[in-house]
Amino acid sequence: MIKFFRSIRQRLLSENKFSKYLIYAIGEIILVVIGILIALSVNNWNEGKKDLSRCITLLENLVEEIKQDSIYLNHVYHTEKTLFLHSAELLFQAHANPDTVIENDSIMGMAFRFACFTPVIHFSDNAYKELIMSDLLSLLDSNTLKGNLNEYYAQIKFLNMYSEQNQQISNDLISQLANYYSVMPSQNKESRLISNFSGAAEESFSTTYNLAAFRADRSLNPKLYDMMDIHKDRLGGMEIIQNLGSSIREQISNIKATH
Repeated sequence: MIKFFRSIRQRLLSENKFSKYLIYAIGEIILVVIGILIALSVNNWNEGKKDLSRCITLLENLVEEIKQDSIYLNHVYHTEKTLFLHSAELLFQAHANPDTVIENDSIMGMAFRFACFTPVIHFSDNAYKELIMSDLLSLLDSNTLKGNLNEYYAQIKFLNMYSEQNQQISNDLISQLANYYSVMPSQNKESRLISNFSGAAEESFSTTYNLAAFRADRSLNPKLYDMMDIHKDRLGGMEIIQNLGSSIREQISNIKATH
């Protein structure tokens, strides 16, 4: 092909047809430019296809991370609601109302020990960080998904920051409650089971408490009330995170279906 164009140029020059040669040269330049543009377009299309494929892969990884977050959050949510919040409520009622009937000493003992627990919310954001740093998220047309992703991780960070800010309240209350109960471990080492983070292995301990002295300390009333509020706020935050996670997973599933 190159020899063909060269022979045409030489023939036009030898025939002293400069104007025709000039038109030919311009046409040849245009063809070269068109060829370069086509090659660039093909290359850009291939790169865009690779970027989209990588973006989809990262979205799949992100879904898996959110699934693992959800499993952990479900466990923390259930434990906080049924054990930690319930313990704080039980202590508040027992403290505020002298007529409160204590039906089970072991449950009351657990309440003293678990009322102030506010575990950190662990999460994974490796895929999300890579999507942001590589700017692959810009390939997606869904502003709703982008907004939900930003809100999802912002809510988790806010929840942990909220818990950290209230940690002093929890620590102070733990120290104050320690004046009114004591825990005695079982002498039988074989009975000490590994805890499953929800009050397991209670048969390995016995808790004694001084309810009269506990009720006499009136400064505990607002602190126990605040502790209940902290648990409720955390539960509400976890519900928001779980709902956002479900929406994100559904939106990513729809995006994958269209690609």
